[in-house]
Amino acid sequence: MTIQQIIEIVRINHGMDLSIFSAPFLKKTLTQRVSETESAGIEQYLDFLSKHSEELAKMNNCLHISYTLFFRNSVDTSLLEGYVLPDLMQLLEKNKSRSFRIWSVGCAGGPEAYSLAILADKVIRDRNSTIPVMVFGTDISSAAIEEAQAGTYDRNMLQNVKLTFIDQYFNLKNSHFSIIEEIRNQVDFSPGDIIDPGYTSPPSAIFADFDLVSCCNVMIYYSFEIQKMILEKLYRSLSRNGYLLVGETERLIVEKFGKFRLVYPIGDIFIKN
Repeated sequence: MTIQQIIEIVRINHGMDLSIFSAPFLKKTLTQRVSETESAGIEQYLDFLSKHSEELAKMNNCLHISYTLFFRNSVDTSLLEGYVLPDLMQLLEKNKSRSFRIWSVGCAGGPEAYSLAILADKVIRDRNSTIPVMVFGTDISSAAIEEAQAGTYDRNMLQNVKLTFIDQYFNLKNSHFSIIEEIRNQVDFSPGDIIDPGYTSPPSAIFADFDLVSCCNVMIYYSFEIQKMILEKLYRSLSRNGYLLVGETERLIVEKFGKFRLVYPIGDIFIKN
């Protein structure tokens, strides 16, 4: 049975559109569900799917991966801290901007959004700047948004965090680490589906015009058409000199899109053309 046949069967029988996902990722996910349900093959799995309503939700959860770490990519973190954010801050100060606006797309449980808020706060402190930071984190998963709003994590999530950052930006309580209130107050989390045609940016942001948008390891799971739609949205949401941060495996996707320019050869940070 081909992927297209599977997509059509699921669409007709369950009303779920699997065509938005890339074929390799969809095939990998279905293979995983076949194994987890102890089905003999894809046809038996599709029969299982029709008879067990809870399986549809499990498959959907597998298709929407929600996982990240603090400062996940060390190279991009260094580039943001040492070059991109200071340059952005200098430009904002020159233009007398009212705030420094960041959007974390597909923020999962919050580490990425908080990481960006921490880096921005450090740069502001280093420059003795008074520009307020506004970070918006969105994710399709309501459970992930609730976790992000709680802002409490176990030690494993902080494996890439410098000790100075842990001391300055986290409180330790009952073997868990909580983001300090000052940083939590800078970050607004809300549910948001970037592939929804009617969704453009976080409602709480009121308007787009973001100085930095982070969309890491989101596009790799989707088809080319969906990737293009996401990048069009992100392009429109950025300010004239805005930066886009993506996952390492998504660099080629952005380069092919053609409306962004890679800033540093060793990183995954682009600037709007």
